[in-house]
Amino acid sequence: MIIDRETFTELAVHLKLASDAVLTTARHLAVLSNGDAGPDEHWAGTLDSLMSMNTEITVMERILRALMEANREEESSIAVPDKKSEPLPS
Repeated sequence: MIIDRETFTELAVHLKLASDAVLTTARHLAVLSNGDAGPDEHWAGTLDSLMSMNTEITVMERILRALMEANREEESSIAVPDKKSEPLPS
């Protein structure tokens, strides 16, 4: 699969943002499981982090689907000439 530099960078950025959202979610869940702080604040933070993670993963999926489609179109546009069948010798 061929990927241009801009698309690769865009994927890397969204992967980093999704990773940050996973870590933030884990921190909120850790606090919730210990019962150390106000649960409303951490439930809201957990929900925000999960929504952020979902958004980033959705964007990455769209980029990857577009990339796969572009590669599929490129492969189909490179036509391999068909071999003409030659008559068998008699």
